[in-house]
Amino acid sequence: MAPRWRLPYGHVVAFLRLRTAFVSTAALCLLAACSKTTTTISQSYRNPGYEQTVFKKLLVIGVARDQDGRRAFEDAFASAINGQGGVAAASSGHLPKSEQLTEDEVRRAVEAGGYDGVLITRLLAVDKKQQYTPASTYNNPQTRYYAGGGGLYGYGFYGFYGTTYAEVHEPGYFETSTTIRLETNLYSVATDSLVWTAQSDTVDPTSIPDIRESMTTAVAKKLKEEKLIP
Repeated sequence: MAPRWRLPYGHVVAFLRLRTAFVSTAALCLLAACSKTTTTISQSYRNPGYEQTVFKKLLVIGVARDQDGRRAFEDAFASAINGQGGVAAASSGHLPKSEQLTEDEVRRAVEAGGYDGVLITRLLAVDKKQQYTPASTYNNPQTRYYAGGGGLYGYGFYGFYGTTYAEVHEPGYFETSTTIRLETNLYSVATDSLVWTAQSDTVDPTSIPDIRESMTTAVAKKLKEEKLIP
């Protein structure tokens, strides 16, 4: 008899009992992607016991309370994976509900769809950092030229001194940078094991569709590089 399928997070985590909402209403406003938003994979780990594992069909789950946000994210992620040559589908297509999914519901969806892997993404943090640029002063001479001849020197010694002493003052200012950090875990259905995990950082997103596209594209490319998808 096959072992019951569990989704450990680290070593001990109950499946989908993550109290932290993947996307709060405010965070959802940042989960999008413009073509110029950059996402980097800040860290990743692959279970050495699964170095040759290639997943044929993935079920994508976004841990979210907002159904519309969950559906949009999962659809984008599945599309990005399919665009890299893999096969993936959004869980919202099987389980369109706004409440927390139960383990039995997910297991039935996995078995019915013939999935061999489950990809789960959650929001880790929305970090805002401020950097202060101090005030500065620099010389900006306003040289006067004497129309009747003599150029700069036609205004006498103070004309020369005064026009070359002019200063420009720029006040200090703050710049705020926002980083959206998400965690994506890939589990094997056959062994109940965590195969791969990664954290992605998206900096200063400009729109909801933009960060979503940027993040899912970056992670899908990483899955392809790791040869976790065909």
